Amino acid sequence: MARWENEDISGLNLPDSVVVRVTFLDFNGEESEQASAVAKTVASSNGSTQYFIKYGRNELLDPHQADSSYANSRRQTHMYKFKKVSENTFEAYVQYLQSKNRLHFTRARRFLMEN
Repeated sequence: MARWENEDISGLNLPDSVVVRVTFLDFNGEESEQASAVAKTVASSNGSTQYFIKYGRNELLDPHQADSSYANSRRQTHMYKFKKVSENTFEAYVQYLQSKNRLHFTRARRFLMEN
């Protein structure tokens, strides 16, 4: 072992390491595994949060209407990638996933166009 491996570094005023927590949401807006996720949040211990929604073909993924085939066992993952969105867009999209009310999906699309 080298000399510096056992050295006390508590007096160096090093910042605490940042802990990142990733939460995936499925078609119903509930926590899920990464494989079935259509939205995700990335929260860090320093207080910042980032929001992502599956996006492809120049449109948000719509698992309850136009893109309902995405929910099949043959997932079209090559067509959709996570896109960073605003908090308003993310909240409207999650409301759509939970309620299946198209008004929330329309709001999410409009918020996305504004940003």
